[in-house]
Amino acid sequence: MKTIFCLAFLLCSPYIYSQKDYSIASINKELTEFSNSILIDEMVEIDVTDINKMKTKTHRVMAVLNKMGDGDVNLREYYDDNSRVKNIEVWIYDAFGKELEHFKKKDFVDVSRTGISIYSDDRVLGLNYTPTTYPYIVVYNSETETGDSAFISPWYPLGGYAESTQKSVLKIKFDPTNKPKYKPQNLEGFDIAISETQDEITFSGTNLKAIRSEEHSPSSYAFFPFIRIALDNFKLKGTSGSGKSWKVFGSWVNKSLLSDVNELPEGTLARIKSLVANETTNEGKARKIYQYVQDKVRYVSISIGIGGWKPMPASDVDKLSYGDCKALTNYTKTLLDAVGVPSYYTLVNAGGTKIAIHEDFAFPWFNHAILGIPDGDDITWLECTSQDTPYGYIGDFTDDRDVLIMTPEGGKIAHTKIYETEENTQENTSKVKVDANGNVTANFESVSKGLQYDNKYLLPKKKKEDVDKYYKNRWSYVNGFSLNNFEFINDRENIVFTEKVSISIPDYANAVGNDFLFCANIFNQNQYIPPRIENRKQNLYLAHGFIDEDTVEVEIPEDFSVEVLPEDTILETKFGKYEISFTKTVGNKLVYNRKLMINKGEYPSSEYENYRDFMRSIARLDKTKILLKQNVE
Repeated sequence: MKTIFCLAFLLCSPYIYSQKDYSIASINKELTEFSNSILIDEMVEIDVTDINKMKTKTHRVMAVLNKMGDGDVNLREYYDDNSRVKNIEVWIYDAFGKELEHFKKKDFVDVSRTGISIYSDDRVLGLNYTPTTYPYIVVYNSETETGDSAFISPWYPLGGYAESTQKSVLKIKFDPTNKPKYKPQNLEGFDIAISETQDEITFSGTNLKAIRSEEHSPSSYAFFPFIRIALDNFKLKGTSGSGKSWKVFGSWVNKSLLSDVNELPEGTLARIKSLVANETTNEGKARKIYQYVQDKVRYVSISIGIGGWKPMPASDVDKLSYGDCKALTNYTKTLLDAVGVPSYYTLVNAGGTKIAIHEDFAFPWFNHAILGIPDGDDITWLECTSQDTPYGYIGDFTDDRDVLIMTPEGGKIAHTKIYETEENTQENTSKVKVDANGNVTANFESVSKGLQYDNKYLLPKKKKEDVDKYYKNRWSYVNGFSLNNFEFINDRENIVFTEKVSISIPDYANAVGNDFLFCANIFNQNQYIPPRIENRKQNLYLAHGFIDEDTVEVEIPEDFSVEVLPEDTILETKFGKYEISFTKTVGNKLVYNRKLMINKGEYPSSEYENYRDFMRSIARLDKTKILLKQNVE
């Protein structure tokens, strides 16, 4: 029997839609596979005929199939002092089409989006609905207006993983003299159409199946369908802007955002010049100034100014000793300018998702600012928000991605540092002593470089109890050990981090009669085995490569011996190489050596099971035990 969902749109809604019948049974069954929610019908209408007043109307009908789909409904609108939410309304229906709830604008919560910001003029009008039954239907209508036309949200006909779409339409009405440009991505294989008239562009998607989240996949930007949209001429907080090309956009940033925020007090200028007086190279000067900034300022998030894009003046940062990424980057640049060291204010998409910048499509979709210091054809990148990051180290927050540098000639695409596999090393050496009762004491030393440095260099700032928790989590497979003492050496000049740790492990060796089974790999056991994924669709993606080398010297009790050692093992695949060996030495000692190299790269989906087998084999071999046999006369 079919379940009918009757969705009546009341006359008091901001704009009228005729009553429609929605039925789960009428939805293409293929859309329910891997789905937590289904976008039944969506119409978004954007009017940018006047760049001083961008208007957006949204009508969305979504079926939520289970609890995991609750977050897909997105019952909120953002605004600031240059925009407003004219209308917003929500209806909730149960599986039989009965209206359960009806929320009007007055029912929505209006809160600041400050988060960690010290100040922000961004606000959100949102509704937190707690469902009482599944499935349920959400009907969402909103109407917004903003004076900012610099950022037209991309069209995502598939909202995210485990979301399918029956119908999604975006219409953009425009002034023919300022026609929006658009950049389709990954549309192949999806039922998506694009049509144009003299003053309107329409994007539509129909019957788009849900995409399942799969471990070790490339960024969703590599395979989700979406279309970027931008205006060549726009307004941002009342300021006219231009993005016809990256060069033009960069010139606008230089002129409108950076040109009037680079003044410093005379006292600061004199202090900086004195600080670098004995330095003869740009790098020497830059290192001194970078350390000066780290010692002086702290990071806070500030989302005001021209759309949150204009840095606060360098003089304010100098006086207040704080700023956000824009302000601290501009402040560092201003200090470098004062001593004749060139640098580039740089915009980047930071974080786990790397978004390619296309030369032919200027699209100002950035979330972070860093600084680039040119040295011939190379650029040294500085993360100006951190008080702890070494000079020239950016880690995986902004590594290996396209960025836009602001040169005197305008914007130019560059690429940040790539940390190659051979750079991301961890060398562990351990001295382990086993007593006659199977207890272990061990001294562990680890030297980390490259991206492996990134995981550890903040350890010295942790409290003792937090350090203890860190190692209990890192070596969670070792039961009941005690951290006796630890020492950290952070070589910021060479970007090398050294750990020296002493631990005690009671009853580590497993008693077998009078003998013991002992696992020499105490400090670097691989516990991760990728999950089984039937009919995997996405490529296998390994974002970073690394090399781990372990040497463990084991002293066994005097009245014990090792009669048989495991054979040396080498596993070599396209994903990397794994080697272990055991060697007897003098003085009742043996040495365990382990080396693991993982290669970064992208591989066909068919290789996922082979990668899984490789990791499973490593996890098994890392637990290899040897028999410590008691000498019985």
